[in-house]
Amino acid sequence: MRIVEIAPPWFPIPPSGYGGIERVVFDLVEGLIAEGHEVVLFAPPGSRTSAQLVSNVDRPLGLDLTETEKRRHLYEVGRHGYRLAMQLGADLVHDHTDVAPPDDYPLPVLHTIHGPATPAAVAAYRAMSLRGDQFLAISHRQRALFAAASGGMIAFSGVVHNPVDVAGTPFYSRDMKEPYAAFVGRCHWEKDPAAAIRVAREAGVPLKLALRVTVEERPYFEAAVRPLIEASRGLVEYVGEVGGHEKAELIGRAGAVLFPSPWEEPFGLVLAEAAAHGTPVVALRRGSVPEVVVNGETGFACADEAAMAAVLREAMALDPAVCRDHAMACFDRSVIARRHAELFGRLAAGRSGEPAAASDGANHHVVPVPVA
Repeated sequence: MRIVEIAPPWFPIPPSGYGGIERVVFDLVEGLIAEGHEVVLFAPPGSRTSAQLVSNVDRPLGLDLTETEKRRHLYEVGRHGYRLAMQLGADLVHDHTDVAPPDDYPLPVLHTIHGPATPAAVAAYRAMSLRGDQFLAISHRQRALFAAASGGMIAFSGVVHNPVDVAGTPFYSRDMKEPYAAFVGRCHWEKDPAAAIRVAREAGVPLKLALRVTVEERPYFEAAVRPLIEASRGLVEYVGEVGGHEKAELIGRAGAVLFPSPWEEPFGLVLAEAAAHGTPVVALRRGSVPEVVVNGETGFACADEAAMAAVLREAMALDPAVCRDHAMACFDRSVIARRHAELFGRLAAGRSGEPAAASDGANHHVVPVPVA
């Protein structure tokens, strides 16, 4: 198949630091090419890929833009990508920008939904479904929330979790672990690094806090995070934003990764990344967490911060090899690419497939989830 992947214009692929969607697109593209498919990647210059790369902007734009500017850039990039796909004779367009194709667009279009079921997103996806576009959820919980909010009017073709290059991820065995917990993410209430500090302090476990702090995130850092760090008497180490080998070392050598995200996060990529390194996670039981974490084996999904603190030391004693095996079976990019390719093939042949049943969000991780 000839597949056009349209990526956002914010960061090169793969990202050097923050960039969850960019990391997902990179691993998916590399997995598809390894499976023998022809892929054209429409992405910012500076991207490294085995696909045919076509630049979608003059330079990566970053995220320090107004919402109006972001929407304008996404629209321009998306529409340009759709025109390109026609010129290249693509079999299918896989879009990561939430942009609708032109009316009467003749190619099959699949949109992966990376965000939450906001009213604006639900309305846009319902409209695109009516014109014939198909949608892919990255967790059963995300799909269930969109289905409930839209009255079942969004055309889902299936659910496929995000990929991780597990085979290429360094594994950290038990004897390589150090007695600290790690937090990796944005400095935003959605990730709640302040909760990670509270959990670590309650459990008496040292915490390494890897935070991306943008200009917009600085007020939250100063008001909610810095005071907790300063009051932790050396128990919390702020290491800033990390990437590459530094990120691998931070996560891999940790006894556990804390994931206190308090909202219905569609897919916490760091959960799968931690498992790939052999590191258990302790998370709030929200969003996709029950699908990604095998309770008592690869970590713990908890009801609240108190429960997280109570099980943190127990999580740090879990077997890294079990975490790694689970990640390989369920999230490795070869597995996820095959599921995407199966779905792409059905859509290119004009078969959308029957919608998968809505999920209660419980334990879909035990057996790798089929595409539809």
